[in-house]
Amino acid sequence: MTARHMDVRVAELPAQVGQGQDRILVGNDVVIVLDGASGTDGLVSVAAYVDALGRRLLDTFECQPAAPLRSTLRTALAGTVQELDVRPGDSPSSTVSIIRSVADRVDVLVLGDTPVYVATRPDGVERIFDDRLMRLPVKYRPAALARLHTGAGFDDEHRRLLREMRHEKAPYLNAAGGYWIAEADPAAGCEALVRSFRAQDVRWAAVLTDGADDPMRHLHIDVGDVVGLSEAEMAVLLADLHRWEEHKDPQGQELPRFKCHDDKSIAVVTFR
Repeated sequence: MTARHMDVRVAELPAQVGQGQDRILVGNDVVIVLDGASGTDGLVSVAAYVDALGRRLLDTFECQPAAPLRSTLRTALAGTVQELDVRPGDSPSSTVSIIRSVADRVDVLVLGDTPVYVATRPDGVERIFDDRLMRLPVKYRPAALARLHTGAGFDDEHRRLLREMRHEKAPYLNAAGGYWIAEADPAAGCEALVRSFRAQDVRWAAVLTDGADDPMRHLHIDVGDVVGLSEAEMAVLLADLHRWEEHKDPQGQELPRFKCHDDKSIAVVTFR
């Protein structure tokens, strides 16, 4: 069966002026979304890492468009690690989410907390989300979020808690019983969540980085309503979310988050 072709519309809004650390890459019937992790810069910047990983993923799909998604990610990670000469624990990191249409199916990969939404007939909309980081038995992450609920804001104590949080979760990085993310261990590609759907059942799909997904869910903005928007209208939506954070919840009390603004990216996929 011939694959259903993908039409992709995207919108991106960096948290600050200039290029952020999210990347959306569109290939031949594939879309890749990366959300680089702030604070993981070292000798190699997060921007350089996501650029290299995204480029290698696209190149791999170009050569092997139907290869298993986990092995494709592992191959791209191995090439990125070699190219940038990074080491586990001393490397930038990123989420990876992929939607691909091939043969008679639509494949989805999720590694990290960048969810993919898939609307199918007749089941409705499924949110595919990797929650392993959130399920870690740690104390500083929930403590930082709970403190924001009290109105404490993004002060020096908040920043101290974030530093403690990074140290606390480090032993769980790309380890059994921990969480998996694109970093410097290619084996993480084999631990990604993967789903396949019959192509004829899929109505649309979407990928949202958490900078867009979290405020949309908090404000009860349905992803299904975004699917019908143009790219210009999606850009307006992202700007509205940014303004809501800045003017309605500048201290993260209503929607606790680790910083006032995060990069916001949306990719919407329809099929023909």
